[in-house]
Amino acid sequence: MINIIICDDNLRDANKVEKIVKKSLKNFEHKIYIFNDYDKDFMKILNSDISNKIYLLDIEMPTMSGIDVARIIRKNDYTSVIIFLSAHDDLSRIVAKKNLMILNFINKFDNLERHLTSSLSIAISLVGKKKRITLKSGRNIYNIDIDNILYVTRDTIGRQSVIVCDNDIYKLRINLNSVIKELGEEFIQIHRACFVNKNRIKVISHKEMSVTFDNGTSTKLVSKKYIERMVVK
Repeated sequence: MINIIICDDNLRDANKVEKIVKKSLKNFEHKIYIFNDYDKDFMKILNSDISNKIYLLDIEMPTMSGIDVARIIRKNDYTSVIIFLSAHDDLSRIVAKKNLMILNFINKFDNLERHLTSSLSIAISLVGKKKRITLKSGRNIYNIDIDNILYVTRDTIGRQSVIVCDNDIYKLRINLNSVIKELGEEFIQIHRACFVNKNRIKVISHKEMSVTFDNGTSTKLVSKKYIERMVVK
């Protein structure tokens, strides 16, 4: 499911953008959310755990700048796509200096349909083929290949999330739930503090209460409560 979040205080512009989105995503399962301000309802969607978000944001709004909203998004979310829509070309130079990982800046009055359709095509390919996660821990940013991740667990002593990969182990000061939210449906829970990549599982042993992965690595961080209801596809 692709989730499109449109925010524009001009109803006519918002409806026009919605029409273009529906046309561009007619062959994709999607849901459109429309807001006329960066209010509490908008922030609720921003902070929700729905995946595959594409933001179409106006910059000049009544209560808050779209640039400030993009900054809020990027505090914890490096995978959602952000596209700015504005009637003021001069704002594009300001946006470019902010390092907010913006896909495009589109002038509402300069071939909007053509430019937005093109940008949506790119955005769809980005959210639909996400194979990497980007996580921030302290001053460091980690870009990790999802296919290389075997399992993710919690180090309660060090208060860290531990990401075990084929050749690396990352210990990040990030809440485990925040990591899992980025990983998606490929990861299933086998313990209250452990999620495994179901595409990398080779053997699930009820006798040994363990999971062995396709590279020979195994973990015994398994709970009977979860392993009995596991369905590995």
